[in-house]
Amino acid sequence: MKRQTQNYDIIRPEPESLLQAARSFGYSLETAIADLIDNSITARATIIKITYGIDIYSSFVKIEDNGDGMNEAQLMNAMKMGSYNPLNQRCETDLGRFGLGLKTASFSQCRRLTVKTRNQSDKEFIRCWDLDIVAAKKEWVLLRKCADKKSERNLGEILGKDSSTVVLWEKLDRLIESNELQSNREHFYRKFESVKKHLGLTFHRFIEAGMVSISLVEEEVEPISPFNVSEEVPSKELAEEQLSINGQPILIQPFILPHESKIPQIERVKLDMVRGWTEHQGIYLYRNNRLIIDGTWLDLDFRKKESQRLCRIKIDIPNSIDHEWQIDVKKASAKVPDTIRKRIKIICFTAIEKAIKVYTHRGTYIRQKDDKNRLIYLWKVKQHQGKRYFEINKLHPIYQLINEYLQDDAYIFNDYMKTLGETLPIGFIVSTFSDPSMIMKDVFEGSKEDLNRIYQNTIAALISSGVSEKEAIEKVNNIDCFQTVKRNLK
Repeated sequence: MKRQTQNYDIIRPEPESLLQAARSFGYSLETAIADLIDNSITARATIIKITYGIDIYSSFVKIEDNGDGMNEAQLMNAMKMGSYNPLNQRCETDLGRFGLGLKTASFSQCRRLTVKTRNQSDKEFIRCWDLDIVAAKKEWVLLRKCADKKSERNLGEILGKDSSTVVLWEKLDRLIESNELQSNREHFYRKFESVKKHLGLTFHRFIEAGMVSISLVEEEVEPISPFNVSEEVPSKELAEEQLSINGQPILIQPFILPHESKIPQIERVKLDMVRGWTEHQGIYLYRNNRLIIDGTWLDLDFRKKESQRLCRIKIDIPNSIDHEWQIDVKKASAKVPDTIRKRIKIICFTAIEKAIKVYTHRGTYIRQKDDKNRLIYLWKVKQHQGKRYFEINKLHPIYQLINEYLQDDAYIFNDYMKTLGETLPIGFIVSTFSDPSMIMKDVFEGSKEDLNRIYQNTIAALISSGVSEKEAIEKVNNIDCFQTVKRNLK
């Protein structure tokens, strides 16, 4: 049929432009590698090894697995942009989404992608995308072998004797930021330390269940559970609730972490995970057991607050409702569907209230005799005839120090403290904390210099009153608000 009689045109994308655009999907190194591990797990891999090499001429990153492998047709399809329609029904265990991950994740970090694979037929196949060759040829040139001898050496032999796949990144223009070898090595080590934590969190269920072993340069990736932060003090599990969309189950369960003061010092590092435990509050969205969202309130009307830091919400969804949750290409963002938004918001709000109570309840604990590890708080919570109220802790070292300093005039200070306690605006405080859209200023937020000054002045005042330096530091170190600045004892 002649073009003049056609009522349409066929427009093919310009290869270099499209592949360059594919480099800008917003992947980080962590999410890019996690996307490739999704493919390995989908291919039923039980061993995944990540290695890298750094030199002036040929740096590389390599991900290899012992999964099912591919035949030649499957490999060519995997190297094709948009190899799978996201509207098609996927296998329940499939962690993929758009059929773009291998390419977009790889090109976000490198200019050359080589894949070697072997399936049960024992035949090996290689395909390679080199963006420089595509640019020079101005065509979709997919090499059938390694681009050069260095690539062959970097690719190495396939893992094991059975089926396997190796993904090799070279020309790491997004990872190599300078021509200084030592500087590049330092940046690599720093970046891959972050990768290790991210993978331990993202795939913690698979690792905990013994389904897969992931190693980074011969070092095993340890699972990081966002809900079980202490072996000695368990998190509080609230009731699990099941919702559904199009008959597909959605499981929601809130967790309230134990207060930091209850957790042994050696375990507190687990609370920081990747970004710090305040930043990790919120919803954890799992898709087929793979964590895709960690520590966010998504598009709900909640903001991160210090007082909510103990609240974490686990949500499990199948891959059959990706469209409803608007899962993106990187599998790193989502939106709560309108049909269940109201109910999820109520569940989150209820959990936040409970988390705030646990967090603020710390003020009821006062250091007892001969208990040097118990924190001292400025306020005490008391109850009389069924009514709860707050009062200043008169056993607080600073309170006692001021009393001793004022001597006969201490009644003025005591009367003021009594008035302060009696007129505490409880109703306003409760109302403010109950408003999820309200952002509260943290203790000494933006005034760390004042906190340090008060800390040093308190120690000096105690020493001036006749207390030994060791005892003064010990007393002040046990005061709640000084936990971030306390000085080590000599």
